[in-house]
Amino acid sequence: MFKPPKGTRDLEPDDMILRDKIIEKIKEIFERYGYLPLITPAFEELSTLTAKGGIGPEAVKQIYSFKDKAERELGLIYDLTVPLVRYITTNPDIKLPFKRYQISRVWRYEDISKGRYREFWQADIDIVGSSSMLADSEIIACAIDAFKNIGFKNFIIRLNNRKILSALIEYAGVDKNKIEDVLRTIDKFDKIGRKGVEEELLNIRKINKVSCDKILELIEIKGKPKDILKKAENIIKDIKIGIDGIKELNEIIFYLEKMEAIDVIKIDFSLARGLDYYTGPIFEVFIEENIGSLAGGGRYDKMIGLFSKKDIPAVGISLGLDRIVEIVKEKKIFELPKTNIKVFVIPVNKNLIPYALEISQKIRKEKINCIIDLMNRKLSKNFEYANSQKIPFVIIIGEKEIKQNKLRLRDMVTGKEELLDMKDIIKKLK
Repeated sequence: MFKPPKGTRDLEPDDMILRDKIIEKIKEIFERYGYLPLITPAFEELSTLTAKGGIGPEAVKQIYSFKDKAERELGLIYDLTVPLVRYITTNPDIKLPFKRYQISRVWRYEDISKGRYREFWQADIDIVGSSSMLADSEIIACAIDAFKNIGFKNFIIRLNNRKILSALIEYAGVDKNKIEDVLRTIDKFDKIGRKGVEEELLNIRKINKVSCDKILELIEIKGKPKDILKKAENIIKDIKIGIDGIKELNEIIFYLEKMEAIDVIKIDFSLARGLDYYTGPIFEVFIEENIGSLAGGGRYDKMIGLFSKKDIPAVGISLGLDRIVEIVKEKKIFELPKTNIKVFVIPVNKNLIPYALEISQKIRKEKINCIIDLMNRKLSKNFEYANSQKIPFVIIIGEKEIKQNKLRLRDMVTGKEELLDMKDIIKKLK
């Protein structure tokens, strides 16, 4: 039997109807905030995707790479950020700030788990050209409104800053060759807890007890955002990069308060984010249950400089569409019909097909989704088909109906039939 490649799957009509609705709700908010649509190629030059300092060595291993017939080395896009950076670099005359959104597929050769595939969809927004924390705040507020528009209620935005993490590493006295390992361990705090992090730092990462205690001292600070930042400032007050990071987060908190978007914000110094290119604030969206991240992003002021002669500040967030769809289905945040077809037009014999076509087109011109019998089946078989496809209404066209200048409308849920003229049919279907 033929199967889709491992890590991919067919998206069936009922799944696509739900997915399209979620995308519609996300796009509505993106566009409300003034983001413009952009689509980039599904594959790029491999050298573009693996540019030094870009997505990091672990991510490079997950790229689907290949050669075309001219022996050019190419790769399927790993995320939507690198293609955006390449686009900015090859279009230097773009007016800044450039605000774009992109909803598309990406590919990563990685382990498969619930809600995680090798071909998946992301919905990104980015602001290129602004170094102000206003941009970071807007990105976060936009993401919050997008999740609320979908119907999510119990979610939080975990907020941190790579500058604070750098200060934490310096404060704890971690060896340079162990920094990335320590950050990976810290990032597991919400999954394995204090004890798990402590054991991994001491026994696996071989961090001394004094350094371990200092790390835990900072990442365990609890309270309201401003209180947490004040306590952190007292701990790392002698490390400039850390104070800079705290200042940036205080600005974001101030702006989010003004946008009435502060209620879901949680300062979390254990948040480290996986990619290497973040330079400042970082954030992830979580629902209350421990399902994992639904979205993540941050500031990447140095990445565009890898492709061009100058650094251009940028910040963005990526929504994981596949996981969002799974949660919407599981929690029944909202449900849609199994089909987007409203009515099925059935001529009872071949001679009535021309009339049935006229009726179908009139219905479609009223912006009502409509199909017509293409199989010339018996009426009972067409009823079975309508039920199997969850089509709510059927129009039966027979000689008797035509003589009366009427149409027979059948409600497939109740089984009730009505003999109506075209005007009343349209009104009923709408």
